[in-house]
Amino acid sequence: MTDVFVTGSEAPSLPQVVRHIVVPHDGSTFAEEAVPVAARLARRLDADVHLLSAVATVDEVVERERRLAALDVPGRPVERVVVVDRDPAGVIHETVRRLQDAVACMASHGRGRTAALVGSVATEVVARGHDPLVLVGPLVDDQRAGKRVIACVDDTPASATLLPVARRWAELLDERLCVLTVAEPVPESVHGGPEHRRFGPQGDVQAFLDAQVAPLRGEGEDVETQVVWDPISPAAGLAVFLRDDPAFLLVIASHARTGLARAVFGSVAAAIVRTSPSPVLVVPRPDARRSDE
Repeated sequence: MTDVFVTGSEAPSLPQVVRHIVVPHDGSTFAEEAVPVAARLARRLDADVHLLSAVATVDEVVERERRLAALDVPGRPVERVVVVDRDPAGVIHETVRRLQDAVACMASHGRGRTAALVGSVATEVVARGHDPLVLVGPLVDDQRAGKRVIACVDDTPASATLLPVARRWAELLDERLCVLTVAEPVPESVHGGPEHRRFGPQGDVQAFLDAQVAPLRGEGEDVETQVVWDPISPAAGLAVFLRDDPAFLLVIASHARTGLARAVFGSVAAAIVRTSPSPVLVVPRPDARRSDE
């Protein structure tokens, strides 16, 4: 896949085609939870699957090759690669770049800021600000593939750049696009002023969504909108909604910047991945870039 986001304030570039699904494997059983989702994406996109693993020493290569050989992806071409490298996030990044037209799909517990401090590979891949990443959280149910590509937006600048990406993925996957926001329900102000929400767009939420999708509808796109009301959090509201109506793919923006002090993809995004029954495409914010690059 070409760069989905560029640094600065430019609009994101979009994948024309996805030919390769890269599935990182760290040797754990949990990592294998991403394989069925990757296979489903590969079938829909007519892509192949690259099982990729980075080990710290040469002594680990044979055992890791054995683990990868035991994984089956029916109906799709599969390449299995084990490399000796102590920077698995770097290996994933370079593999996606080398293959081009590729996206990584990996299992993640969806931990947030604390996990970043102890070296979560998924967190580091997203935090580098280069590569959109499909994350398969612990509650993803492979028996319920779901339908639609659902873009979860709010009124932040990061979300403003999300719709073209979600639209393109909906086209690639031949799924309808739904633009969704989660908002806190609040009573009308006794002073007659606007209500204040802890999360979600302020003011008329449906009007906010209608304005977001107006350019797409103006081009003749059949775009659905959905307001989810939840008093707890965006992740809680999404989890309840998706439990009854799972998505083929949920698309969210990473709101966190990068660099040593902020090498995380954001607590909200982490919570969504942790609680979502659908796989989540996390799209780095367009101005994200490592401070040491």
